[in-house]
Amino acid sequence: MDKALYNVVYDRKKRLLSNGTALVQIETYLRSHKKYFSTNIYLTPNQWDKKHRKIKNHPNAIRLNKQITDFVAKLEGVELQRYNDGKPFTLDLLSDYLSGKLTNSFTKFMSVEVAQGQLSQATKVGMTTTLKAFQEFKNDVLFSELTYELLTDFERFLYSKNLSINTVNKYFRHIKKFTNLAINKDLFDLNKYPFRKFKAKTESTTREHLTPEEVERLETLELPKEKQHLQKILDMFLFSCYTGLRFSDITELRSENIIVEDGKKWLTIKMQKTKDDIRIPLYLLFDGKPIEILNQYTPTDNTKLIFDDYTNQYVNRCLKELAIDAKINKVVTFHVARHTQATYLLYKGVSITTVQKLLGHKKIQTTQIYSKVMDRTIVNELENILF
Repeated sequence: MDKALYNVVYDRKKRLLSNGTALVQIETYLRSHKKYFSTNIYLTPNQWDKKHRKIKNHPNAIRLNKQITDFVAKLEGVELQRYNDGKPFTLDLLSDYLSGKLTNSFTKFMSVEVAQGQLSQATKVGMTTTLKAFQEFKNDVLFSELTYELLTDFERFLYSKNLSINTVNKYFRHIKKFTNLAINKDLFDLNKYPFRKFKAKTESTTREHLTPEEVERLETLELPKEKQHLQKILDMFLFSCYTGLRFSDITELRSENIIVEDGKKWLTIKMQKTKDDIRIPLYLLFDGKPIEILNQYTPTDNTKLIFDDYTNQYVNRCLKELAIDAKINKVVTFHVARHTQATYLLYKGVSITTVQKLLGHKKIQTTQIYSKVMDRTIVNELENILF
């Protein structure tokens, strides 16, 4: 077993900063590889004892020398722990440790991954909510504590806060995702995987959608002068009813997402949530109504956005007001528009695989949540068949 060498070095680049100081670093060496780690301690040349590799002539010399000793001990501790666990060790693992990616704390690991991950804003917000709930249950959950028993205790904790079954299920989907990621990064033992036994409950729900008559009420809604600021939000919602785009995609829509092929307008976009590319023939949807909405808006010079970068919470508050004005007795959120499009197309006999592609669902099972609508479509078709 090769052991890394650790040395304290000062002014490695032989170049003082403008204030006459230079950095103290920890030099690590293992199998012909070398890495340097900052102690964040800056000294003048007369404050460094080159022979004994320690700080001198400094008012806080004792404290800073101990700080350096403790820092080296932490790095050595990471190496020792890896070898004791029978896992490989590299100098890159020390970088992961200092950045928070290599840790014995599951909650800390999750926090770092959420902050640094390539996630849509909506996904990041949802995962942050899960993390806060987990930390409210137990401030610091170590990997060694991530067991079936802990998950069942956390489940009881969530239900005690009167959360719905599906909300609790979503929290556990997030925890499972980061548990799997920790296994892939060799931070958690696969043999101790708690989700082999623990299964979060789920229940089927009715996806709220608007009827064609209710959509028409919004289309013909005349806003008074004092409510003209709601017009763009209304148009964004209707655009989603026609295209099925999520809120996160519509708020990121730019002119380059609209292309013309053979004189026909298409929308091409990489979905914020799934990172999948989709193409939507705008001219074929709802008699070209989405094109009519787009023609009313010109991207701003600053953001290049067709609409605006509103928050989902603000838009949902506005939609509540618009629903009242249109005499729609339903809880209308922006996501209702997406369900409305899927429901309408399935009811009209569009195949579920086509609806799946328009919505950007990776799995056909996700689109099959509209089973009640599909049942009605089957009835419609059978009623038109002469046996």
